[in-house]
Amino acid sequence: MTGVPPRTDRERGERLRAILRGSGVPSQQLRDAGLIDEIPEFAALALTPQDPTWHPEGDVLVHSLWAADLAARHAEEADASPDARELLVLAALWHDIGKPETTQRRNGRITSYGHAERGAEIAVAVGRRLGLPHPLVRAASAIVATHMAHVSVAGRPSPKAVKRLRDRLRAAGASLEDWAVVVRCDGDARGAAARPDASIPWLRVASTLPPLLES
Repeated sequence: MTGVPPRTDRERGERLRAILRGSGVPSQQLRDAGLIDEIPEFAALALTPQDPTWHPEGDVLVHSLWAADLAARHAEEADASPDARELLVLAALWHDIGKPETTQRRNGRITSYGHAERGAEIAVAVGRRLGLPHPLVRAASAIVATHMAHVSVAGRPSPKAVKRLRDRLRAAGASLEDWAVVVRCDGDARGAAARPDASIPWLRVASTLPPLLES
């Protein structure tokens, strides 16, 4: 017995934010801080397998931590502000948080239909419990909810689809560019199964749309 009282959820949230906003490798910092074990929704990721055809890198925790590290690297290379870094790393870390509740074996394959939508709901609940700022949680959960939007579109998305996604993200305090970073990190955090950046066609179409008016 060390006599050190266990951390409260709010204290865990404060430690999480320090990691999200600071430099370094989030995956290692989260493990060193004990947050993977202390936050049940993170611990559950390690118990959730993935289809090796699409995710040869391993379980959902391995994939999510890798995506978070890639988002942190992007933030550093882009010289992003602490606020921008926090959003990108959190959204990347949370993007598959809905998989533990939606993963099933179907006809010999592992699927997780609806994990993006369920993940957004879980993200809101976790963020509230940890005392994270509401604007941060709202923006991150919007990215989580839409990070699979590109899957339903074959080829070049329509301007209408891109505008709808852009407007939805903007209403939540995020941007299409934030979404694109998380989509890119999701795709790259698959090792040998990495695919071309699925956000590029969406960004190209977005560049042809009328500019957003400042509110």
